[in-house]
Amino acid sequence: MYLGELGLFGFRAFADARIRLRRGVTVLLGENSAGKSGATDALRMLTEPLDGRRSLWADDNDVCRTGDHASFTLRMALRGTAFELAPYSDAFAPSPRTGEAEARYALTYEPPGAAETRGRMSWTAGSGAVADDPDPGARSRLRHVYLPPLRDAARELGPAGSSRIRAIVERMLADEAFVDEAGDRHDRTRFQSEVGEHLRRIELNTVLVRASQKVNEPLTELTSGAHEHITDLGYGRADLTSLVRGLRMRMADAGVEPRDLAESGMGYANLAFIATVLTHLHAAAQADLTLLLVEEPEAHLHPQLQAVLLDYLARTARDSQRTTDNGWLGRIQVVVTTHAPLLAAHTDVDDIVVLQRRPVTAPQNATSDPPGRAAPVRFTASAVAVAELGLDPADRARVNRYLDATRSSMLFGPRTVLVEGIAEALLLPAMARTLFTGRDWTRFIGSTIVAIDGVDFGPYLRMLLTMTPSGRIANRVAVLTDTDPGKRHDPVGALRRLIHTLGATDAAAVFASPSTLEPELLDAGNTAFWPAWSAQRPTAGPRLKTRVDAAADADERARILISAMKKTRLRKGDFAQNFLDHTTTDGHALQVPAYIREALTWLVAPLP
Repeated sequence: MYLGELGLFGFRAFADARIRLRRGVTVLLGENSAGKSGATDALRMLTEPLDGRRSLWADDNDVCRTGDHASFTLRMALRGTAFELAPYSDAFAPSPRTGEAEARYALTYEPPGAAETRGRMSWTAGSGAVADDPDPGARSRLRHVYLPPLRDAARELGPAGSSRIRAIVERMLADEAFVDEAGDRHDRTRFQSEVGEHLRRIELNTVLVRASQKVNEPLTELTSGAHEHITDLGYGRADLTSLVRGLRMRMADAGVEPRDLAESGMGYANLAFIATVLTHLHAAAQADLTLLLVEEPEAHLHPQLQAVLLDYLARTARDSQRTTDNGWLGRIQVVVTTHAPLLAAHTDVDDIVVLQRRPVTAPQNATSDPPGRAAPVRFTASAVAVAELGLDPADRARVNRYLDATRSSMLFGPRTVLVEGIAEALLLPAMARTLFTGRDWTRFIGSTIVAIDGVDFGPYLRMLLTMTPSGRIANRVAVLTDTDPGKRHDPVGALRRLIHTLGATDAAAVFASPSTLEPELLDAGNTAFWPAWSAQRPTAGPRLKTRVDAAADADERARILISAMKKTRLRKGDFAQNFLDHTTTDGHALQVPAYIREALTWLVAPLP
């Protein structure tokens, strides 16, 4: 059993959106204000906290401000076998997925009326024909554990956060199966007795006794006129709260004596904090399904630890589904929000949901908006699940391998430029600097350059441009490629036909050189071309230049250069580096070939 879909209607940035969730891990990614935290909070409202301590309630500010929304509704669809969903039979609804049963719940919030101080919340079970939930107890078996984004580990695990440590100790003592290596069972009474005995021995320390005597010398004299008093130094009551109040989380490298947590690196300290939150999953056996909601797990973690953490979360979810031999009684499902390309790359693309802000033009108010003023533009959030794109296994495998190898951010930004190789990826930023200033430059640096190291652009175009009911992943995609004269087929035409088939001619365009990159650099008037060539081929460079200068036209120059590149095995990436070295140090002005200028200008134009 798992939560298969989250619906958000009139909630915060979501006017009307559905988010498809995966059985194990779902990674929600997107720009700021795209709705990642809103989706997480919706799941927190729909389910109960695993520890029973709710910290989030709906209010008027949660109602979407875009459009005419007087309330909001959150819906969830549980999916699984009929046996797994048997406790939720009152919420059964027709399932759109073959082979799975489905149970649905909806939570509606209505703001308070004129004479009311609080809003009203109501639940609906099943298809929603009747506004009622006949078995609220079933919903109570759907829980969540929440890991917030901004974490102060030193505070949370120090004196101000002793309640977190106490909760861990309490769970240990509440577990009847807690037996130590010697076979002795430990419970709350034994713990308080043993620790209290240790504390009493500390109270008898000579220094503490002598300190009490020093206080009593003047005290007995000051109180002897009425009722004589004395003091001693000791600990408070030996109850669990008092005993753990002075505990502090300490940490160090394995094999080294632990030190105060504040002395550890911020990243490792935050992993310690995350570990304390994950101990709550011990109680997952008490629920049918527990959502582990993790916001921005990359905070303060270097890349390798980010990957390790996500792998641990995925393994935790996967293991919880095996209820026969691993001790899990409740299932765990993980939902992660992130800004980190590495985390997106470390998961299967089918587990990724891209959240986006989409402009919505609000209707003009005839009574308050001045005549002639454009209607204000607002934004709503939408969700595109990669699993809904229908990518074939070969495309999905190629994209997965590419992301895993490059950690590319192609799924994060609205603008993407696809290029053949590293040479173009190196040159484009330098060329953009010569072309753009102001907002055009800002839009360029907000774009993603994807060097696919080949010419098979199809898998990337299908992923970025396939239309779903919620839209596409990319808003604008430029393909920068070479015509490569002499080929028997028409690769540029094939790319344009694919874009047309995807219905994306408004969002994507192909920009092809008449020959290939290096000849176009020369024909654009780049005097750095020959010094860059000579950096790799100093002997052949002068002779080649003589032949090229004697060529009859651009086509012949291109044929000569392409042949020489193949014959001498010119390294294109190194050539681009040498080329840029000479444009920046030797006074050779960088000239941008026409097809690249056209592509970059189209890329950075304002989005509709």
